[in-house]
Amino acid sequence: MQREVLYAGVIVDVRAEAVDRIFQYSIPDKLAGKLELGHRVLVPFGHRRVEGYVVEFSGELEISADRLKSIIRLLDEEPIILPAQMELARWLRNHYVGLLSEALQFMLPPGNRYGKERVGFKQQQMVTLVNPDVELRANATAQRRMLEILLDKGRILASELVKKARASYSSLESLAKLGAVQIEDKVLERKVAWEPVSDPTLVLTEEQTAALREINKERKGSRRPVLLHGVTGSGKTEIYLQAIAEVIKEGRQAIVLVPEIALTPQMLSRFGARFGDRISVLHSALSLGERFDQWWKIYNGDVSVVIGARSAVFAPTPNLGLIVVDEEHEGTYKQEQGSIRYVTRDVAEKRCELTGAQLILGSATPSLESYHRALKGEYNLVQLTKRVEERPLPAVELVDMRREFEEGNRTMLSGALREAIAGLAGTENQAIILINRRGYSTFVLCRECGHVMECPNCSVSLTWHRSDNRLHCHYCLHREVLPPNCPRCASRYLRQFGVGSEQVQSVLNEEFPELRTVRLDSDTTRRKGAHQRILKEFASGRAQILIGTQMVAKGLDFPNVTLVGVLSADLALNFPDIRASERTFQLLTQVAGRSGRGDLPGRVIVQVYEPNHFAVQCAQRHDYTGFYRQEISFRRKLNYPPFSQLIRILCSGPAEETKEAALTIERFLLSRGVSRDNILGPAPAPIDRLKGRYRWQLVLKSEESLSELLHELPAVDPEVRVIVDIDPLFLM
Repeated sequence: MQREVLYAGVIVDVRAEAVDRIFQYSIPDKLAGKLELGHRVLVPFGHRRVEGYVVEFSGELEISADRLKSIIRLLDEEPIILPAQMELARWLRNHYVGLLSEALQFMLPPGNRYGKERVGFKQQQMVTLVNPDVELRANATAQRRMLEILLDKGRILASELVKKARASYSSLESLAKLGAVQIEDKVLERKVAWEPVSDPTLVLTEEQTAALREINKERKGSRRPVLLHGVTGSGKTEIYLQAIAEVIKEGRQAIVLVPEIALTPQMLSRFGARFGDRISVLHSALSLGERFDQWWKIYNGDVSVVIGARSAVFAPTPNLGLIVVDEEHEGTYKQEQGSIRYVTRDVAEKRCELTGAQLILGSATPSLESYHRALKGEYNLVQLTKRVEERPLPAVELVDMRREFEEGNRTMLSGALREAIAGLAGTENQAIILINRRGYSTFVLCRECGHVMECPNCSVSLTWHRSDNRLHCHYCLHREVLPPNCPRCASRYLRQFGVGSEQVQSVLNEEFPELRTVRLDSDTTRRKGAHQRILKEFASGRAQILIGTQMVAKGLDFPNVTLVGVLSADLALNFPDIRASERTFQLLTQVAGRSGRGDLPGRVIVQVYEPNHFAVQCAQRHDYTGFYRQEISFRRKLNYPPFSQLIRILCSGPAEETKEAALTIERFLLSRGVSRDNILGPAPAPIDRLKGRYRWQLVLKSEESLSELLHELPAVDPEVRVIVDIDPLFLM
């Protein structure tokens, strides 16, 4: 019987909208019966050979036979894109108006794309003793030493054997030729280490027991996502651990997402203590080789729990049963690069829907969108209102910095905070100081002509870093030496203004030399392992004060922290962004929650210039419900999320061409029935030039999905890049 002729539908690895579609290829006889959906293949494309992904099979040829080309070969023995991941990639492409080729690449092992291979399995030679009784020459002393070591070890790495025996590889090869040993290649895993901790399964409080019961009931029932809303220190992590243990008993796997790489070491230690070697980790701070090994370990089903940052939501778990998104409100869960700018929470929800897995979203300060959906019944709202062991929430004091100024205090520290820091001396108590700006001074100004030193590529001021005496752009990474004179008027009166984390550390070191400080921000954590080293130093008590940007506000658990200080707490309230109040409330509540998690009560001192703002007042009272009621009323009046969807269309390129592109898109939207009332702009973006490109944007409000329409946006000048950002978190 003649077999049915099948053609493979392939998406090629070319990031261009014009070719982001399925191309048909014939299947050569050598691949008949081997080729499956999800396989990576090498295919001819134009005059090149490129990587492609098999996404469908068809019995009908949809192009002329003379244009049909054949798949050259498989790039992997197994199909590495799982069926549910294939469906997830299609959803990503459709929902976020991006490229399917890019969506599929989220699912692939790191550093292994054709033509750009940068990593593979690490292999080393292993030596096994086969016959210790071979006859050796009288002078073969090195070979005899090797045999003695092998008699003791039986099997050993070749490099270790040669070193211990003070021998050469040629001597080892001679032993192999004599039949004394067998030399074979062995794949070695590049393991990710973590600090072991003692973490016995805890007895749950009544609230925790009820919460876990509800989560397990939901998993076995309708499988609605669970929003675990628990105050800081209420024991959400223990609930995650016990829910995961239940999933593992069912023979399935779990993914745990954290918003910051800095949190991963703490999570790894705790989860490692509970689940041993059955855990894996995925995040960008690992080396490429480590990520590659971890990816394959997950794919092969050798782990039960995957812990990682945003991209771990795509981990290739073959039998997924649960995804936990810890601190689900955090902005770091939003992908800000590429054509698919996904929201991790929504991707996790879709992946759970496709695999029959459960989703748990955890936070002390849930996003308004998640809490709103929970109140509507789309999520199961599970609440923890008390800290474990009945520990009180820390007292929060607001210090009005305007009054401090009137009373003659011109420094960055209020009298109350300075006194509280001084009180740490001679104790084991610790403090966390939050300043949500890095660098030493946030801008440099000429006091004679008013000129502000700006980035030549971006419409932002440069930040002075004292450590290298240079001005830095935190957007395009431009650097330049701080000049001795003003470049506009040649005045010598260039002065640094504003406060960054580097300056805070310098001031604290000068004022409190007896208190050792460490700093956690993106400047101090560039080297591999820096997050872990800094937090380990603080956890051990070798440092008493941890200074940092918003990294220090998220999920850290140090029992000796009795003081939290917040500088310029309400700075973000002045940003032109609909989420400014929400972010301020979340940041203040979260960082306050780092205090008083041990046996001693906590104290929080928040320095503000608008102490009567409702976001600040609600944070002082740890009052999420009060904040939600006020903020949701504003959103309802303005028809902002969660009552509508926001879509940002950002055009960037040469000045005139970019403006014209934005106007062209506006005309298209109006012609297709989008109301003018629902289009904000087109207008220059708040940061209207970035990395040398001018930026114009339109912001759409819609109560129904516009994804299908946005896939049809008109062509614009090829010099202009157009980015569609569904559910943007920032509009700068």
